[in-house]
Amino acid sequence: MIVLLPSVEAVATREAQRDKKGYHAWSVEQLHDGFASHTPRLGLWIDTTDMTPDQTVDAILAERSP
Repeated sequence: MIVLLPSVEAVATREAQRDKKGYHAWSVEQLHDGFASHTPRLGLWIDTTDMTPDQTVDAILAERSP
């Protein structure tokens, strides 16, 4: 399992730039905090706050390499 978990601020910024909104009844903070505190830390968790998509792929591949 791979979990991409950027900071609350990064998610809020990205959400503000999208035409389609994914957060309705809950705030970004509520969803982020709930997910981060109630999801078991299984697999690879990556803070992608300052990563480009290519950097994220590189980080995943680096962790999965034998």
